[in-house]
Amino acid sequence: MVNEYDLIRQILLGKKEMFEQIVLKYQNLVYTVCLNIVRDAHEAENMAQETFLAAYISLKSFSGASFKSWLCKIAVNKSIDFKRKGSRARLVELDHTLHEALSYNGDSVLDGLLIKERKEKMDEILSGLGVKYREVIKALYYEGLSVKQIAKRLNLPQKTVETRLYRARQAIKERWANDGGL
Repeated sequence: MVNEYDLIRQILLGKKEMFEQIVLKYQNLVYTVCLNIVRDAHEAENMAQETFLAAYISLKSFSGASFKSWLCKIAVNKSIDFKRKGSRARLVELDHTLHEALSYNGDSVLDGLLIKERKEKMDEILSGLGVKYREVIKALYYEGLSVKQIAKRLNLPQKTVETRLYRARQAIKERWANDGGL
């Protein structure tokens, strides 16, 4: 097996599929760290997924010290943030899921982290939203536009865009929960 520093170097050079080896190597450790903090198996799985996604996204900022410690620190921070947010955590998780589903790019690295059913369910929920809500959600998540950019594009005040995003997220949250949750 390739040592993890060589593995990281290969991932950063474009061999994104190699990240799966990191997930396989550390998934039990990351899950255990998360479970010890959040005390809920389902939420620990979610935090572990978020940890690997955050690690993948931030891999280029890894300083070269202990990868295991760096990854555990991400897991601890994700779990503590989850605990701090309390009831808001479900909305944050939904927002994260929405972002994943709408920005899914098919990389094999992320296939293990991004579940196909979530995307299909999200597409179905989005199709049921009103046009004005769907367009701001898609602009934010599909296109990565800021609230300011969306407001300019739609010739609307920023507050109106923020309100539409809030209402769209609330509608999505409600429909997501009614369909059995995450």
